[in-house]
Amino acid sequence: MSPTNAAKHALKISPEINRRDEAGDQIKRYILTHQMKPGERLPTVRQLSEHFGITLNAVWRALRQLHQEEWLDALRNKRYTVSEKLYTTILRSVRVKAFFYGEGYIYFSGFRRLADALSRECRYHNIDMQIQLVPHGRLPDAKAWDDCDLVLMDSDSSRAFLKAFPSFPLPVIGLDANYSDLYRANIVTDHHFGGRIAAEEMLKRDEKTAHVVYHAGSENNPRVTARIEGFRQAWLESGRSAESIKLVPIAWSLSALEIALNLLDHFSKNAAKGSYFVTDGRLATNFLEVMAYKKVPVPGTVTMIGYDGAQQGELTNPPMTTIQQDMDKIAASAVHWMREIVSGNQQKRVLERIPPVLIARASF
Repeated sequence: MSPTNAAKHALKISPEINRRDEAGDQIKRYILTHQMKPGERLPTVRQLSEHFGITLNAVWRALRQLHQEEWLDALRNKRYTVSEKLYTTILRSVRVKAFFYGEGYIYFSGFRRLADALSRECRYHNIDMQIQLVPHGRLPDAKAWDDCDLVLMDSDSSRAFLKAFPSFPLPVIGLDANYSDLYRANIVTDHHFGGRIAAEEMLKRDEKTAHVVYHAGSENNPRVTARIEGFRQAWLESGRSAESIKLVPIAWSLSALEIALNLLDHFSKNAAKGSYFVTDGRLATNFLEVMAYKKVPVPGTVTMIGYDGAQQGELTNPPMTTIQQDMDKIAASAVHWMREIVSGNQQKRVLERIPPVLIARASF
């Protein structure tokens, strides 16, 4: 990179920094955020000194240290380029924060599975990942970006970040997140396809009517609406009428007990009979518990397909048939895009769809 081109990059660094290791960290972040490729030249030592507000000697010491750490290659003219070993070296050194919606624990079981899968995948690739929670109703502050080089966000935490920040100072990978051009990559489950799978399973049994159960208010949740629309589309394509789909809204709560009580209230007024597609994992497992409490035969009087909640669904009576998000594939894809981002190979923003799978058990 020529001195002229180097000057175009706005180096954002605190003028108080005057230690080699802190300057080295800022140079690393500069390489990452500007997607510098192996072989690309850093700005001159004088330019770095002026931008950082530190001495030439401090810059020299930081550059020599980064050379020893294999982040940089040294040229004969005392200039430095990004190392050809960047791909593996940065992955060992990159610091990642993964933000999930919750307080004390990740609220939603699907994202708890994703956090586990991400932790395993990052350990395998020697990536330093820290999980941080975004509490309900609270917006993140500017310190969220501290001490990391790259950020992962689940859908609900990303909603909070999009409200709090007009732009992101670091590369961000969305995990089934709301659509935004602020993400370098957004890895999403193909929820529309998941809804189609549920409808097609019912159609194989020649069901004439279907109940679609969802949390009231989740009509504004793009994941849930995609599940419902995928189901509706496949159902109508079979020749069934729109009137043969019965929508069943159930009041939402963080409390599983309250969800169960809301389901009991619904079924005290409406007979439990027919085939049900329940669009949320906790709602689906609660649905089966309520059916057991009311002594409604499943399968029999009622058949049910859930969405997610596969781990809890193994323990319901009967075990739950469900559409499962493939969190292992999402985690592997997240690490792939980390590699692409830190190595400078990713030039365009990416939206990747991961298809869900059907886990067939006894509830349907």
